[in-house]
Amino acid sequence: MTSSIMNTAQAGLQAAQAGLLVTSQNIAGSSVEGYSRRDASTVINRLAPNSVGVFGTGFSVEGFTRDYSRLLENQRLDQQGKTSYYETLVNATELLDKVIADDSNSLSVAMSEFFDAAGQMVGAPESVAYRSNLSHKADLVAQRVVGLAETVNRVDQDARTGLKGTLERVNTLTEKLALINGKLKEGSNIGNIEPSADYLDERDRVLMELQRLVGGQSQINSDSTASHYLNGIPIVEGDIANRFLMTSYEGDIDNLRIQYTTYKTLTEPAVEKRNLNVTTRSIATEFISGGDAGAFIKIIRDFVPDVSRRIDAVAIGLLKTVNGISPNPIFGFRVDTGEIVSNPGSDTFTRAIPTVRANSDIYEIRDQLNPNGSNFNSAMGQLTARNFVSVAPQNADDYTIESDHVYQIEGLRSIFSDPVADIVGTVGNTIATWANDNKANKSVMQVLNDRREAVSGVNLDEEAANMVKFQQLYAASSKMIQSGNQMFETLLSMMS
Repeated sequence: MTSSIMNTAQAGLQAAQAGLLVTSQNIAGSSVEGYSRRDASTVINRLAPNSVGVFGTGFSVEGFTRDYSRLLENQRLDQQGKTSYYETLVNATELLDKVIADDSNSLSVAMSEFFDAAGQMVGAPESVAYRSNLSHKADLVAQRVVGLAETVNRVDQDARTGLKGTLERVNTLTEKLALINGKLKEGSNIGNIEPSADYLDERDRVLMELQRLVGGQSQINSDSTASHYLNGIPIVEGDIANRFLMTSYEGDIDNLRIQYTTYKTLTEPAVEKRNLNVTTRSIATEFISGGDAGAFIKIIRDFVPDVSRRIDAVAIGLLKTVNGISPNPIFGFRVDTGEIVSNPGSDTFTRAIPTVRANSDIYEIRDQLNPNGSNFNSAMGQLTARNFVSVAPQNADDYTIESDHVYQIEGLRSIFSDPVADIVGTVGNTIATWANDNKANKSVMQVLNDRREAVSGVNLDEEAANMVKFQQLYAASSKMIQSGNQMFETLLSMMS
């Protein structure tokens, strides 16, 4: 009888100690991102041999388990790459979105005022005030073109800086995940039933961060290790960590490469390990399509070049049409030599500009600026909006312009209205689409995070109640041991 009481009390003490330990861990881990709630698992370690009587029943602590759903975690990992991708697209282009929407920086308004100034001169081209106003409005157009182009360039440079920092962080995380994988394998080899919950939490945190930074596919293996792939190319596989090479890619994004470890032999030798080849390299941008890095690459490779070509085409079209009419050059480009080219019929690079008679010709210029297009015009590619300048006479007496000239210039308004609106519409619609996708993906991510919190999160009220429960169990078990000792002492005294 005394033995049964002592066994029961001892089992209760063990359960209480385990419960207090795991509860204290949960309370401490509640402030740690990615922490999964722990539970102490107990099993019956002694049962009655028959249904007649119970000679002793006890419980023992088998170990600690994580409240964890692999399916839910896989869903969160997949969604994290999408969510961070659109969030980064929106954040990285926020400056350009504000500039485009700001009337005080509007290229459309400046262009309209320039053509209005030309229209005012039709009746009095010799007017000093009208001539000065035309020069002023030409200066304003050039400023707006350059300002818009500089904003796009800043978005590009910020994206390149962000991409470099992102991939440097990824290189650190791949090494960290490979180390964790090694620890998990080592723990399994020494006979542990379950891997360390702390390592598993850290594994999941690293995977979530990799998804945020670079997207891809995360995989939890049967031995609890994790692998991470980009379009099938392994970034982490077992205890092998691959890395991005980020030297000399600033001018050409396709110089950004990934160095990954492959095996020289395709079959696993029976005894010796496979030889590794650590020099295999591939263009990284072919594999990255999600996360922060995927968004930066999208901006650098697609968004910025497209918007820049649209702005360049408008500036080139202005030089071709306005300077082709006016006896006095109004617009020009400063080329790499420092020279300003403004004569569309004779100056270097400007001779390559095609004839502009309608807004469709502006779009044709845009297409000819695409280096990947079949009709790329390399000479015209030297004319960039960032180097667009106004060369209109600052002295009104220097003008030789006539009524017919300004009348024709004012008539160009219809040619440029659509291409300028196209710049605003393209930027605005693209960023608005990204913003809507960002909201949708954030909502999905929030739902998944809430579900994870319900499964794995720590409820401090519940843990406080558990703390009281296990304290009471500990006190009760201690009391039983004291009672058992008293009974045993009484029996001994009776026998003596």
